[in-house]
Amino acid sequence: MSDVGNITAGHHTGHEGDYLFDPAWNRESERLRANESLWDQGTVERLERLGVGAGWSCLEVGAGQGSIVRWMAERVGPTGRILAADLDIGPLKRLENPPVELRRLDVRTDELPGAAFDLVHARMVLQHLEDPATAVRRMVRALRPGGVLFVEDTDALTLFRSAASEDFLKDVHTAAYQVMEQTGYSMRGGHFDHRAALDVGLEDVWAEGRAVMVQGGSLRARMYVLWLEYLRPELLAQGLLTEERVDEAVRAMNDPANHWLSQVLISTYGRKPA
Repeated sequence: MSDVGNITAGHHTGHEGDYLFDPAWNRESERLRANESLWDQGTVERLERLGVGAGWSCLEVGAGQGSIVRWMAERVGPTGRILAADLDIGPLKRLENPPVELRRLDVRTDELPGAAFDLVHARMVLQHLEDPATAVRRMVRALRPGGVLFVEDTDALTLFRSAASEDFLKDVHTAAYQVMEQTGYSMRGGHFDHRAALDVGLEDVWAEGRAVMVQGGSLRARMYVLWLEYLRPELLAQGLLTEERVDEAVRAMNDPANHWLSQVLISTYGRKPA
């Protein structure tokens, strides 16, 4: 998902509910690609388990750089339909060929096509929203009877747990999430997804979590380096970390000798009553 965030170039506007990351940041595309490297494999495995196949109509909310859209398009084939929605569809233009359609859309305020999709998927979108329950209701209305909602958001508790030290980068974790929560971001978003799916009356609701071991210096580790670099100006401005401590943390993330656990990404599934 992309939007004009409220932490940009070291300036924090202090408006709750704005999306955290700024698409105008010159390294945002790189951050999103690294994020895909961290989570795509597990997302694809779950989409396969759900049976996504030829002729399916799918909506991808917060399509980002488009890696999941590309996989879906290959899977549904020429008889299917993929609607890729985001606040910034520029990075998706290269994918705009049948069965892929693009739409600039804000799930916080814009209505979705009604009863049009076999699957609606959103990853790391809802936990950025001030009112995720309303977004879930919109996505459910977009499902055909019997269609599946599949949403993924994180629980940040496990991040940076390591064999080297239970407190590996713990101060960085605490400070960074303090800044993130000022934007309305939820550290426990995956739990709220599950509750929202139950509250909206979906059937067969269940949820599971996955975490990934990250090696320093890898593409997956790069996601965390860029995450910290993006937050650096605000961490320093608020006096939460020193420049030296941020530099030290970046070196630790770039060191192949270090391994740490990611957040837990919680996948929630529910079926719209037929």
